[in-house]
Amino acid sequence: MAAMKSRNDKILRWALGLSLGTNLLIVGLVAGTAYRFSAPHMAGGGYNMHEYGTPYLMAMPSERRREIFQDVRASNADKFVTKAARRGLYDQALATLRTDPFDIDAMKQVLKEQRTTTLNVQQMVQDAWLDEIAQMDKASRNAYADRLQAMLERGPMHGGGRMKRDN
Repeated sequence: MAAMKSRNDKILRWALGLSLGTNLLIVGLVAGTAYRFSAPHMAGGGYNMHEYGTPYLMAMPSERRREIFQDVRASNADKFVTKAARRGLYDQALATLRTDPFDIDAMKQVLKEQRTTTLNVQQMVQDAWLDEIAQMDKASRNAYADRLQAMLERGPMHGGGRMKRDN
């Protein structure tokens, strides 16, 4: 009888362990899905500040959007910051964060360089976008405005966390 009870206890412990593991897996999947699709960057369906200019470009036809970026890179090659240079600024920030004592002035300088770089690129793209809009006739501008409005009403993201693209 004692051997039977011991065996039943062992089976019950295994069953409870498997049940707990399965429940934790399901809770993890649900929580992960909820986090991914309702994270703060997606709350309210609106655009975040770092995406402020994104809708203007995303409403452009994809081939035109690519051409705008290629033109910006080609015509401003001396001002355009490479991925390696941007990474270098982050490396500077990391090194500065690890200094002891912390040098707030050095960190301010790194942040200032990042801000300047970001604003320069933003200005170049805005100028190229504005040139594109200025060349449109009224009908093309109205069609573009309709695409932009639809995009803004719909919100920036879908499914896999990528921006919706319209042509």
